[in-house]
Amino acid sequence: MMDFIKYISVAFTALSLAFTGWLQYEKFRLDGEWHIDTCTMEADLKAYEGLHLAWRVFLSDDPLSAPVVGDGEKVEEAFKPIPSSGRYPVRLVGTKEINSVSLTGRFEGARRASTGRFEFHPTLSKRLFSGYIPFYQRNADVLEGNFAFTAGNARGPARALRLTDGNPPENVPAFVCEAPDAPIETDVPAAAIEELPATGLSPNPDTP
Repeated sequence: MMDFIKYISVAFTALSLAFTGWLQYEKFRLDGEWHIDTCTMEADLKAYEGLHLAWRVFLSDDPLSAPVVGDGEKVEEAFKPIPSSGRYPVRLVGTKEINSVSLTGRFEGARRASTGRFEFHPTLSKRLFSGYIPFYQRNADVLEGNFAFTAGNARGPARALRLTDGNPPENVPAFVCEAPDAPIETDVPAAAIEELPATGLSPNPDTP
């Protein structure tokens, strides 16, 4: 009887270790270069809605659940590149679960810093088994989710693309920023940006 209990205990321990190892294996890796797009759908000021911002960051994580950390800078605003002199840094730290990523960011500015949070999950990519049978596979190179910033109380959808040699994955649709009850925005007139209050979101370098 004691031998049977011992065998059961060993078997349970082995299964537990195997299951834990499988969970760790299933956790996607985030190491590398990423491009993060955001689109403000809600904000304290109506003028901010439909504003697109983008960052390029380098993330690092550990397969054994260590915190995710990253550094980067804001590179686009209203789908236009930002000059190097206006690219203020961002510092990210967060956690990663089997199917989700949470990142909190500190966004530096010329006079002050603000904070924000990203919540991402992997997307699903349609594949064909043997060229005929469709199935869906988790795509850890394209993450979708949402964001919230303290600057202007802005929030909305976000997307992160893993970059390889500076290039995004193939066959990924362009990020679209569409304000509520407004036409799709792929650009914002310079005059409209210049009219934004100094205490709001970009182009003020103090905020994300």
